[in-house]
Amino acid sequence: MSFAIRGGRLDEVEQLVALRCAMFEAMGTQEDAIERVAMASQRYFAEEMPSGRFRVWVACVSGADSVGTGAVAGSGEDGTCREGEGGAVAPGFAGSNCETERGETGTWNGRVNAPSEPEKGEPIASIGLVVHSVPPGPSNPVGKVGYIMNLVTLPDWRRQGIARALLTHVLDVLRAEGVPIASLHASSDGRTLYEELGFEIRDALPEMVLRLA
Repeated sequence: MSFAIRGGRLDEVEQLVALRCAMFEAMGTQEDAIERVAMASQRYFAEEMPSGRFRVWVACVSGADSVGTGAVAGSGEDGTCREGEGGAVAPGFAGSNCETERGETGTWNGRVNAPSEPEKGEPIASIGLVVHSVPPGPSNPVGKVGYIMNLVTLPDWRRQGIARALLTHVLDVLRAEGVPIASLHASSDGRTLYEELGFEIRDALPEMVLRLA
């Protein structure tokens, strides 16, 4: 099968939340904390995605010709995945083919199921982007920073260039919008990819964090 990249859809919010929760579960986060994240993420996505302040693209199954081939796709009014000619994708939302098992209250219970053979148009990976406005400085006179997050690929589709294609697409979007700096938090699994695409650790200006709540 091949894949294509498209903007996500607002009706895929619950699937995005499920994928985000699965990411935290894989990191060993406790279930009660994941449940709180799920509820807060649901509200955040519903508020921030329609405005474009939080943007997401997904890789979706586009055909059965060859595994690992990718093309930028457009999404029509129905949000279906169709291969495009490499043009930019409109700011989208998010999705995955994960099915969240929920209780009567709609809370996360820590289990996500993903079909091994997703159908055409079903998301198999996603990536998120928030562009922050900051005071201009010598290294960033524009005053914009693109923060990349939630780069996740379903297990059966890993090691096929999907994460690279999604990240490359978002970097192209940032360049087209004139955003001079992209940042992310690197996992051990993703660090090699990030370094290959030019990301580096800035030891001269280490990030310091103080938890206030």
